[in-house]
Amino acid sequence: MIYPVDLQLHSTASDGTDSPADLVRLAAARGIRVIALTDHDSVLGIDAAIAAGHECGVHVLPALEFSTRSQRELDLLDINILALGIRHRDPVLHDLLEQVIDSRVEQKVRQIEKLQSYGIDVPVDEVLARAQGVPGRVHIAQVAFERNPDRFVSTGDVFTQYLASDAQHSTFVGRTFSLTTADAINATHAAGGIAVLAHPGAYPRVRDIGAVVGRLAALGLDGIEVRYPYAFNRGNFGASAAQVDALITYFAELAQAHGLLVTGGSDYHGTAKPGIEPGSAGLTWAEWEVLAERSGW
Repeated sequence: MIYPVDLQLHSTASDGTDSPADLVRLAAARGIRVIALTDHDSVLGIDAAIAAGHECGVHVLPALEFSTRSQRELDLLDINILALGIRHRDPVLHDLLEQVIDSRVEQKVRQIEKLQSYGIDVPVDEVLARAQGVPGRVHIAQVAFERNPDRFVSTGDVFTQYLASDAQHSTFVGRTFSLTTADAINATHAAGGIAVLAHPGAYPRVRDIGAVVGRLAALGLDGIEVRYPYAFNRGNFGASAAQVDALITYFAELAQAHGLLVTGGSDYHGTAKPGIEPGSAGLTWAEWEVLAERSGW
């Protein structure tokens, strides 16, 4: 099934492999009527996506995906917040994202330098040029794999050896500036959007996701991304259809228990996440109409 509404897609403005316009055209070709461009900590691709949407008959909901600082004492580990329906030209939001992006670039440069200390050929300028927007670990992995074929068999191998937080030779470094989950929720509201917990079943380090949802709801969380392709993502790789359905059912029940909105998305990143296509997860049209009405869209 291809869902007509997909509220999590990524472009080259962060760590996807399709340009914003190409992404919209792909969605249109697959019969998708509404998308949210949710690049990581970035709104750089939204105007191009909206313009392409006007040409293709696809409604583009301005959005982004906030990464947040882990707070172990609250069990808030690696949490991402989708900011849907935001005013993407909001000057306060832009100032905030500029700080986040500057810190992200600085972090990735230090991570590249740690990789270089292991004798891996990964030029900083080549990684930043590859990113075209906000650099991510996938850009580092792509360059490392291409320039060091004797060291790696795939980009995934780069993660396994060096880029994953639990890698044997982890090159993880923290950011000098990052948002708490509460900061991300508040920033979303300040920009006129709704704050949604992204892929709640894809946080393997979180001990009790049910308790986390309740804690976030108390902080002002508006919704949960219920329908999601868990079998292709961390924590649930290779999960059966029954296991994925069980996760979706659990999070739908959590949303209902806390009075939260229900969203869904594919988390499409192009070739950076094989096996996922736009519309492979999302909302039915009836579900979208309920969300749009409750959100005032």
